[in-house]
Amino acid sequence: MGSQQSVNTEVRNSIQWVDFARFIGAFLVVLAHITGWGTEPSAAGAFYYTVSRVGVPIFFLISGYLLLTKEEDLWTFFKKRAARILIPFLAWSILYDVLNSQAFAETGVTLEAVLKMFIRILRGPREGHLWFFYSLIGLYLLTPILRVFVAKAKPSELFYYIALWFLVAPVLYIVEGLTPLKNGFEVYYTGGYVGYFLLGFYLGKHETTPRLVRFALAVFLAGFLFSFAVFHFDLPPHGNELPFRSYPSLNIILMSLGAFVLVKAIGEKAPAPLLRFSGWVSGASFGIYLVHPLILRWMTAWWVSLGFDPAAGNSLFVLPVVALILFLLSWLLVFLVGKAPMLRSVV
Repeated sequence: MGSQQSVNTEVRNSIQWVDFARFIGAFLVVLAHITGWGTEPSAAGAFYYTVSRVGVPIFFLISGYLLLTKEEDLWTFFKKRAARILIPFLAWSILYDVLNSQAFAETGVTLEAVLKMFIRILRGPREGHLWFFYSLIGLYLLTPILRVFVAKAKPSELFYYIALWFLVAPVLYIVEGLTPLKNGFEVYYTGGYVGYFLLGFYLGKHETTPRLVRFALAVFLAGFLFSFAVFHFDLPPHGNELPFRSYPSLNIILMSLGAFVLVKAIGEKAPAPLLRFSGWVSGASFGIYLVHPLILRWMTAWWVSLGFDPAAGNSLFVLPVVALILFLLSWLLVFLVGKAPMLRSVV
């Protein structure tokens, strides 16, 4: 009985910290996209933007932990993910394409116009934040293979792959961005966001001891301070985001890994009211991610229609306030859409 209670407690805590991490990640993604609001001080804008850069990696890390710890046959895995990913992907890609490209404005809904729209969707995201789908779908295709790997791999083999990922992605990005050296070997198939998946699997299962939390805090601060300097002082290289500004950049990776462990530790110890709240938000986090740019358009247009300048005001206060309002409005819309059975699957 005691053993069963221990297992149930472990599962419950696991769900709680994942829900809390989703809540934090969703809010930080919203914060990252508050552009055109607030002015000075520029350091405040750089501060909030730097913090927000861990939002998307947190989602990748959570996905790695959740997906790589499960056992499913191929048919079950792809059937579940097709319903959860492909339907929202198509629905929101079509919506944003219609809004941004005016796909049917001149010709109406014709077969040719529809085919052109789907070609645009295949070529790339129809709104900036939808790039996440394209990376996530690629990772999902690889997940069954990664599951076999993590199930059979020794710790040394897992660390080898992660070390190889660090070399191929962040390290080579820095070398090629700051020096004339270019890599000619075919090693980039180990890059991308696979490392986040594997690190999420490893760190998610690892006990968050006080020593690990202290180490994570130090790693987060180191990554944050360097990233803040990059964004605030606009450090070189310019025109190339890979070395220091992209999600696979070394400084962003370190900051994200530290943040993930810290968020996990907080989520495991957080008070019940906060965990209940994050549990409510967690189920809507994907929908919030999808809908918030649309809500931001409406908010900005409404504010301008009242005669106000969104860029006015102190960024130190404007950015988090606008992010909070945007987050709550997006959550409300997702809640309302979720009440319609025909639309529930798109959020």
